[in-house]
Amino acid sequence: MVKTRKILITGGGSGGHLSACSAIIEGIKGRYPELYTDLVYVGGDLGMVGEDFGNSLEQRKFENADFKTEYIRAGKLQRRLSLSSLRLFLRSFLGLVDSFKIIKREKPDLIFSTGGFVSVPVTLAGWLKGTPIYLHEQTATVGLSNKVVSKFAKRIYIAFESSKDHFQEEKVLLVGNIVREAITNFNTEEVSKNVKDLITQYTEYPLIYISGGGLGSHMINEKVLSEIKELLTKYRIILQTGSNQKCNDFNNSLEIKSKLPQELQERFLPIKFIDDKNIGYVYKNMGLFIGRAGANTVYEIGLLAKPSIFIPIPWVTNNEQFLNAKVLVDLGLSTIIEEKELKKLTLNEIIEVEISKLSKKKINVEEIKRMFPANAVEKVLNDMYT
Repeated sequence: MVKTRKILITGGGSGGHLSACSAIIEGIKGRYPELYTDLVYVGGDLGMVGEDFGNSLEQRKFENADFKTEYIRAGKLQRRLSLSSLRLFLRSFLGLVDSFKIIKREKPDLIFSTGGFVSVPVTLAGWLKGTPIYLHEQTATVGLSNKVVSKFAKRIYIAFESSKDHFQEEKVLLVGNIVREAITNFNTEEVSKNVKDLITQYTEYPLIYISGGGLGSHMINEKVLSEIKELLTKYRIILQTGSNQKCNDFNNSLEIKSKLPQELQERFLPIKFIDDKNIGYVYKNMGLFIGRAGANTVYEIGLLAKPSIFIPIPWVTNNEQFLNAKVLVDLGLSTIIEEKELKKLTLNEIIEVEISKLSKKKINVEEIKRMFPANAVEKVLNDMYT
């Protein structure tokens, strides 16, 4: 029998943190529907740089959710001092005030956090109110937010064994990464027509899925769009642009597509975000992934054993994305291209060279299966609720 009645889930600011939240919410809905009715999700209101507040990834993701959602005035620490960074720092305190109010009103029995700057004020307020904190670390290394939260967490779930050394050993449980059921859902009934059309037509051209992550990458989008005509002579391309209001990459990609010859247009699909209805179908049918190396993306690629070329963000703390990607590089499944190299070569050249490298590597199938289990949600819920 489940003793704990009410759970508050927090985490956001990136697609990886949000994806893990979605997966644990799905797990609770399927396994403990009586808990799902009282579930509360707390995210932030901070979008990408240059965007107005109130347009965060989590607000867009959970806009039509059938569970309760709350959004705090999120802020984060930045390494450079400016008016903008001071404003964000102040918002961290306002977010703490918001978190206290939410926890006082909702009275959760436990808080589950997937990390990110949004989670810090929520978990801190919860801890000060005496609420047990459960934390999941998705990366091969450890970010600043989870280092802070781990100090007062009751339990720390980790995706990779390499992150164990960063936490108190007695708190740690290795469970793997929390992945959405949609990743392994290959049912075509709900797949969007534009996605299905691209995948079922022109199959003589390999399908490449390119993504800068849940928020998109302007640098990657620019590179792809500047070379899209040449790429489409050899491949079908799905480009997840993100929905950044400042860069406007999605609308730019539609305009560029409209000027291509008709046959090339039919082999190119720009899309703001690949949602849960489509992601499993895209993953199953793609021949290659190119993009950022967020923890959840790397884990999903590993779980499905798909070849990939990762372009890690170079400025993230502790070179986190590079270390995430290196896990799959060491297993023979992936290669890494650094941003500075991306600027020197065309994507056609990069694909040819890197695919040639991958073809000569021996893929360690058994080790991939061991390192990328798909039952993290079950393990976490068993631990929290029994």
